[in-house]
Amino acid sequence: KQWYQRRVAITAGAGCLNDTMTIASFVGGCDLRGGDEITRATITQFMNMAETKLFPAACQVLYPCWGLMPNNKNVVNKGHENIKSFMTVLDQHLLNRTYLVGESVTLADLSLAVYMRDLYTMILDENRRNSYVNVTRWFTTIMNQDEVIRVLGQTTLCVKPAQFDAKLFQQNNPKQQKNAAPKKEAAKKEAPKKEEAAPAPKKERSAPFSSLPAPKLNMDDFKRHYWNDPSEVIHKYFDDTFVDGEWSVWKVEYKYQSELVKTTKTNNLVKGMFQRLETMKKYAFGLMYIFGDEGDQRLAGIWLGRGGDNFFYEDTNWTIDIENFNCTKMDMNKPDEKALWTKFIDGGMDDWEGKQFEKDHIF
Repeated sequence: KQWYQRRVAITAGAGCLNDTMTIASFVGGCDLRGGDEITRATITQFMNMAETKLFPAACQVLYPCWGLMPNNKNVVNKGHENIKSFMTVLDQHLLNRTYLVGESVTLADLSLAVYMRDLYTMILDENRRNSYVNVTRWFTTIMNQDEVIRVLGQTTLCVKPAQFDAKLFQQNNPKQQKNAAPKKEAAKKEAPKKEEAAPAPKKERSAPFSSLPAPKLNMDDFKRHYWNDPSEVIHKYFDDTFVDGEWSVWKVEYKYQSELVKTTKTNNLVKGMFQRLETMKKYAFGLMYIFGDEGDQRLAGIWLGRGGDNFFYEDTNWTIDIENFNCTKMDMNKPDEKALWTKFIDGGMDDWEGKQFEKDHIF
């Protein structure tokens, strides 16, 4: 109900219109919405494409820049791929056309250009714009219409693509602070304590991996690069600092794939695992991906952890879930195994054993 109340609404005769596209069509008149059935249908088709194809892909790329979504590289890369596919088809359509439909501006041009505006001002720099010369020509034509400038103002094209803003994301998504538990009131009178023998001193437990020398690769720095920097920077830091034995890379695959029948349950399985590994965060980084449709899924991932052996077994509290996975140590000197690590880091793992990517989880 609250979401619906935030929508634009107008009263039209005996009815009330709530959808923005519907309202635009109603108030636009025949010139903008089309004078015949086939023209109206074609204009509606482009309006639907703007809302259902371009807008979701643009959100995947733009939301991290606005601090509204974490910098999930797989999601961002998917957004870029979908935008590229959309723009390539549109560029071909506009090869010999000034406008999307007919010989004048219509709602098809206005709706699609408005949805595209943030991409042109924040993401599509000159190099990328050169890949879509016909779309760019059309876009600038629409943005320079007097009526458009009066409403939106001048449109400045992107010079340098926007990046994920970690500080802005933290501001928009502050961590909830746990309230301290109230102190219990001390009893007014304490019963006399019986003298007890002093307990034997407890043996202090050593910190995980305390026997290893300080590593060249710093996990906090690596994670900072992963969340904030492009893939080239991440790979350079890894290649410059990774020393086999100080750290190791492992491929993990869930043993009981036939049990993965519901995406929600598979998600909960991974989330529960991450919660139980909370104390391992400064010693490891992991990517767990779900592939395939419900009823036929795969769960696999790649991990970077401290030491040369399977780091999950450094602490008995970390072994609860990993027992359900087949773990294979990866040799970063072998091109095919290094390529798998690189593909995960780049967010390019589109499939596993023929199953399409569905969801990722980042540790």
